[in-house]
Amino acid sequence: MNDSAENPNRKRSFYLANIIFLCSLTILSLVFAMIVYFRLRTKGTDGVRRFYSESQIEQIRENASEETRKEVLLKVQSSLASGESTMQMLRDLFEDRIVVVSGGRYYFFPLLEKVEKNDFEPENLHNNNGIVEYSGENSSVQLRQGILLSDNNGRIDWERLADSGIDECTVSVGRIEENRFVRDGQLDRNCSMAVQKGIRVGLSIEVQDPADEDILLQAADTAKEVMDQYGVRRTPEQKPLSAIRTDSRDQTSAESVEEKESSSEGEETVPEGAIDPGILLRIHSEEESSEEETGGDKWTTAVRQLCRIIEAQEEIPVIGADLRTFAAQLDLSALADYDRWLIDHEETAYCPYSFSAWEYSTEGFKEGVPGKSILYVRVKE
Repeated sequence: MNDSAENPNRKRSFYLANIIFLCSLTILSLVFAMIVYFRLRTKGTDGVRRFYSESQIEQIRENASEETRKEVLLKVQSSLASGESTMQMLRDLFEDRIVVVSGGRYYFFPLLEKVEKNDFEPENLHNNNGIVEYSGENSSVQLRQGILLSDNNGRIDWERLADSGIDECTVSVGRIEENRFVRDGQLDRNCSMAVQKGIRVGLSIEVQDPADEDILLQAADTAKEVMDQYGVRRTPEQKPLSAIRTDSRDQTSAESVEEKESSSEGEETVPEGAIDPGILLRIHSEEESSEEETGGDKWTTAVRQLCRIIEAQEEIPVIGADLRTFAAQLDLSALADYDRWLIDHEETAYCPYSFSAWEYSTEGFKEGVPGKSILYVRVKE
């Protein structure tokens, strides 16, 4: 045999040794990578510093900050180029905040998780030259046109108003101010005429200041007396949108209507459709507020007390305010079970929280109503 001939067994052994060596090297690399990974996870930046110097880490931070800055500037530039307002731009940038403007200043309030959010995009609800329209894709959203009436409107021509195309009206009971209740001068006439014309009726109490319990009771009792006197009542299908209510309350209201109708033989019966969508507590905004004043105790206590008094009378309270008042004057977490009436006199209804009505104008016009009127739409799904 020729000694120079290659030994096939030796070649095979060498090949297997190479494979074993490469597999061992791969396993060791994986083990090392896993050790480094878990050390970095447990030690955070302390682990990074084993591979990067302090100056390199600082450079990484600056680069990340610069990228974020460029991204924000690009959003701002895009918003301005598209003609968006400063307010809309800020709301797009701070999606986890409620952005409002007052007195030339911008305020940023936290978005409360415990308060129910809108099921539809509020920007799809907009005021088009005095006519509110919904342009979203939620086909179940329905709008009812309404007007808020008080002695500020003077003497109303109810024949013309009834033919003006409104679906309902909310009549002012009076106002709470300086720890006293002042009854509205046109309350009885407005309620009587609205019921006679078959217009759906709601009641409102203007709350200009927090008040003592006896003043709150006086206001709520006045509303209750008016409802009993003029037959303003709910129907079983009329339920709030956000507050959780039981069917028994609506059943009680329906029975009350039947009892009233059956016991009033020879008297004028309540027209079909004369219903009560709730008692609105229309909160007036304080002139000054800030982020530090969020959830004012005095206002929250007074409003919650009034809500409970109204509930004890088996009626439904609705809290009405602008978004700044909701965020700064009230603790909405403590009032989350009640419907909201949004006061926002802009082109769109900006509010991340659910609301059952949008008051969109204080300078509206309706046939038969002297001067300017407060107009709203009730939002129903």
